[in-house]
Amino acid sequence: MKKGFEEVEKFRYLILAVQRNGNRLLNEVLKEVGVTASQAEVIRVLEMKQPLSLKDLGKLLICETGSPSRLVERMIRDGHVERMTHPDDSRFVLLQLTKKGQDAAEKIKSVEEQFYHHIQSMVSETELNGINPILERFLRGFPLHETLGLRGFL
Repeated sequence: MKKGFEEVEKFRYLILAVQRNGNRLLNEVLKEVGVTASQAEVIRVLEMKQPLSLKDLGKLLICETGSPSRLVERMIRDGHVERMTHPDDSRFVLLQLTKKGQDAAEKIKSVEEQFYHHIQSMVSETELNGINPILERFLRGFPLHETLGLRGFL
């Protein structure tokens, strides 16, 4: 490592470690709901914006890059998501939550709320207001920045 980059390297690995640890913790608490963090994100996005085409769903997901087709296929098999014919064009398929998916969405919201309380116990609102713009700056000009905007996070 070239001298002078120690803190930058530390920052890079801290972001990676926090992301991995956060996902591990979230996956652990989501076991009681019977979904993974990626599946929970699909459910929450569909809950807010359904029905959606697979392509439109993919534009709103942070957990998946490209098409989330395998993830969605699994969720269809598990009974959380169903396909429906587009009301304006029968050649197209839309995705929506099933009753099981809607029930899971309610449980996921509760788990997320507990998770967010945990984060708030470690980081103040003032600190978040300082950290979030810095992290956002790293994403500007990349597709995930647009995804965050479409989701209402920017």
